[in-house]
Amino acid sequence: MKLISQVSLIIAIATACTNTTSESKNQTIAPPVARAERVFDYQPQSPVNGELNAVIELGSLGLNYFVVNIDNQGRWKLVKSEYGRTNIIYGATTTNQIIDKISDFKSTILKAGVKDKNIFAVASSTFVKTEDVNRLREQLSEKGIKLKTVDASLEGKYAMMATIPREFIKESYLVDIGSGNTKVSWIDKADTLSVETHGSKYFLNNTQDTTVFREVRNVVLNIPEKNRNLCFILGGAIYELVKDEVSEKNGRYYVLKHPSAYPKSNEKLNAGNVIYGAIYSEPTYSYIFDSQSNFSIGYLVSLKLEKY
Repeated sequence: MKLISQVSLIIAIATACTNTTSESKNQTIAPPVARAERVFDYQPQSPVNGELNAVIELGSLGLNYFVVNIDNQGRWKLVKSEYGRTNIIYGATTTNQIIDKISDFKSTILKAGVKDKNIFAVASSTFVKTEDVNRLREQLSEKGIKLKTVDASLEGKYAMMATIPREFIKESYLVDIGSGNTKVSWIDKADTLSVETHGSKYFLNNTQDTTVFREVRNVVLNIPEKNRNLCFILGGAIYELVKDEVSEKNGRYYVLKHPSAYPKSNEKLNAGNVIYGAIYSEPTYSYIFDSQSNFSIGYLVSLKLEKY
């Protein structure tokens, strides 16, 4: 295991207000005690005799695609990506607009050298809750694109497959912070367990920071301690906190600092900080942001592993 410990200090777990009637959105949440950072110098294995595959991801806010070189062992490398918007969470986009954008994405993906049979689409658990997926599936099928829908549990499973190296899987858990929900997942024996909690846009529902902090923290504390040595994290909310520090030359994995090191200057940044602060608890000693992975790439990994 390539974890290098510099110094280890004990964290004091922060507690949130338990009286929901007196909660205030501006109420200060006591931050956990800082400790020395850890280094995670693991470098993912490159695919061997891989093949280009692509997935178009439909979320409650995002409409993105990812082209990856992936082999029959599930080893992958990101080749090309593009990020767009659905704004489904705001009710601001129609099905026809989504279909048009997906068609544009498919044309671009084909030009990148991906075979038509290797282009897939997957709809997130929050997208499924807010959109007429059956109609969308029919329209995409007419264009030769198969749409996979997932619930929060399957989304968490796919995210783990793409993100956590196999040698760390038994001592780790994963937090995927989406706009509509956050998925917290871990392995128990041969099963993937996943719990859904508040997403990073919780403030749209006037949900209090302290409520989110407490309920996310309770989810984490219910994970067996043996699975909490390492925490792998995905999601745009965390990317917004660290985007000035993450670079391609440093690879996929970035070890996060203490929550107090990151800004809270707007609602988006504050929400990411609140959720990360709730996750930050012992005995976890490294919080590792994967700047490239996501559940949709995990779906491609699952297809390869099923095939072989």
